[in-house]
Amino acid sequence: MSRLIKFILISLSILIYFGSSLKADDKFCIDTKGFIYPIFEDENCDENDHKLINEKEFSYIIDLADELRISQLKEYRKNPNKIEKKIQAEKIESVPKIKDKNNLTADEKRKIEIEQKKLAKKSKQNLNKEKEEDKRKERLAKIEKRKQDQKLKKEKRLAEIKKKKEEEKLKKEKRLAEIAKRKQEQKLKKEKRLAEIAKRKQEQKLKKEKRLAEIKKKKEEQKLKKEKKLVVEKAEEVNDLLKIVYLDKDLVNKALFPSIKTNETDNLDFSKISDLDKASFKNLLSNNSNLIIIIPEDFDSASNVVFENERTSQLVAGQRSVPNPEFNRLQMEMRNTERRMQIAQQRAYRAQQMASNPGNYAHLDYFTAVIAQAGDLAVQIKNQNLASNLNGKLNSLINSYSNTPQYLDKDIMQNYSFLVQDIKAEKNSIFKVLEYRDNLYKEKKISIQENKDFKIAYNINPQDKNYENLLNQFSTPEQVSSWQSSKLNDVSPKKLFQISEKQTSFKELKNQKELYASLNFEIEEESSWFGNLFNFGKPEKKSKKTAALSKTGSSTYEIQDNRFDSVVIVKTEKGLGSGFFISDDEILTNYHVIEGASTISVTNNNKKKSSAVVIKKDLKRDLALLKTNMTGKPVVFFQDQLKQGEMVEALGHPKGRKFSLTKGWISAVRKESSVYSATGQSDVLFIQTDAAINSGNSGGPLFYKDKVVGVNTQGLHKDSTEGMNFAVHFSEVNQFLSK
Repeated sequence: MSRLIKFILISLSILIYFGSSLKADDKFCIDTKGFIYPIFEDENCDENDHKLINEKEFSYIIDLADELRISQLKEYRKNPNKIEKKIQAEKIESVPKIKDKNNLTADEKRKIEIEQKKLAKKSKQNLNKEKEEDKRKERLAKIEKRKQDQKLKKEKRLAEIKKKKEEEKLKKEKRLAEIAKRKQEQKLKKEKRLAEIAKRKQEQKLKKEKRLAEIKKKKEEQKLKKEKKLVVEKAEEVNDLLKIVYLDKDLVNKALFPSIKTNETDNLDFSKISDLDKASFKNLLSNNSNLIIIIPEDFDSASNVVFENERTSQLVAGQRSVPNPEFNRLQMEMRNTERRMQIAQQRAYRAQQMASNPGNYAHLDYFTAVIAQAGDLAVQIKNQNLASNLNGKLNSLINSYSNTPQYLDKDIMQNYSFLVQDIKAEKNSIFKVLEYRDNLYKEKKISIQENKDFKIAYNINPQDKNYENLLNQFSTPEQVSSWQSSKLNDVSPKKLFQISEKQTSFKELKNQKELYASLNFEIEEESSWFGNLFNFGKPEKKSKKTAALSKTGSSTYEIQDNRFDSVVIVKTEKGLGSGFFISDDEILTNYHVIEGASTISVTNNNKKKSSAVVIKKDLKRDLALLKTNMTGKPVVFFQDQLKQGEMVEALGHPKGRKFSLTKGWISAVRKESSVYSATGQSDVLFIQTDAAINSGNSGGPLFYKDKVVGVNTQGLHKDSTEGMNFAVHFSEVNQFLSK
């Protein structure tokens, strides 16, 4: 009993000593052999391989043998909390295990209880201390982490600020470079523009000088022609055989006329000439009594819808998934192939077993046994080869099966209709034929015509299952236009002659004067002796006449304004507009009237029709200049200042009402943006008027008295206004024509 008490007292003394003498800031080191020594002022152990230990580690290993301390320290450091709890539990449980507790005296029992309470209190304090220490460490770790995060955020923010400053610096440098570059470009553009203006002025000056020189030259040529006496070269003998002359003159769309290919087998006296004047024509008449002159006049094309109907087709409206029959077929074939392969393998195995065991043939004689064994070997080889082939087939089926989808997307079809038109297209080269036979003069019109039928489909849906095939079945409007703009097939002089002979409709010309008028030659008026007597030396007057054409107006009940002699209908495949002659064979109109047109035709007030081509255009001013094969009366442009409130008249074909006239007043002269303006700037001078200008008036002249002041332009400010119509000012027209 006394020994037990003594042990308890010694343990308590040691505990009290270490609990009171050791401080939290005491430090110990352990060497590689387990020897423990304290350190005081130093922060590190004496040697690099010695380990620094704390108070708890010291208390745990101090009572152990030196050779066990290193290993136990490692165990403790792996799980210090678990080992501490275990030590405290052992200390608390050590007292109650005394076997003869009931024999202790009251003082001994009280001392033991006091010691147990102290141990329990100490254990609780240690646990609380550990918890507080853990909390403190956790709090310090959080503070350290927060500091580290703040430091990182600060560094990141500083880096971002630095990066932003660098980017701003680069942007500023780039912006300054762009400004400098833009200034340089503007400077270059300005210099280029000034150079172009100077160049344009120089070109205009040269063009003006050239035009004046041409006018002067033309006047001199006309003067020489007038002064020149017509000399007729009379042949010794007049040719009574047929003579055919083809006048190969310049025309609009001349490239589309058929080429005249001569054939030696035709046995015709045929010749081509590029020019025909009065003198050469007189020579032809005086030297030939059987003469035909063929003169190309115009090229015309047209297309008409002769039939249309609706066709039905199917388009893909959606998709749905359906089982793939190939997937199921491959499954069945794989199973069948695998079963056949297994049967072949089993047969080969049984045959191998039979052939490999001679005892299976013991009941047979030697010769029969050899034959039977050979038969089994043959069966084995056959089935092995079959199994190998089936295995290869199975692998191939597996590859196909893995690449075959289980379901297929099947199109859901829907019916729809599209329009099909039968188009009859034609193109004509028109010729004038002048005949001189049996002292009679005739004028005929003939044409060489080609026709072609087209089928054009509209509204074919791109989702149509046969979209490409349908497109290939039908033509397009562009293909029709392309065919109409292609050259006619070549013809022979004989073919032209045959066509002329078949043409029974003709105009009989009474005399040579009418013949000259048909060729637009000047006609010398015959002067009488009495007229010459009282002419008092004045030069003989000559007048230029053209073939007389009946001036039928839009109605037999009106006398039409003679200014309509300068106005034409401009027609394309997309619609019609107006135009007017500014020279003998040049017509001015709006660009939007002929925009995108493949064929252009013009018709004058006498219903004479001719083809035309664009020779100049200006989208900014919405103007276009056409060249045509017919001649007309040029207008005269106004060249003074316009007065607000003056009456003006618009001539044209509003809504297809051909050769109509509307009156109004000049509301203002102002700059507006053009129909084709990309910038929307008010940079084109217009005449604002309340004279009605509608679709069909576009391109027609706006007259002030008998002079043109503008080109009517339909489509400006007409959506929500009334009486606000516009015409391009004549100054803009002059600039356009002078380019």
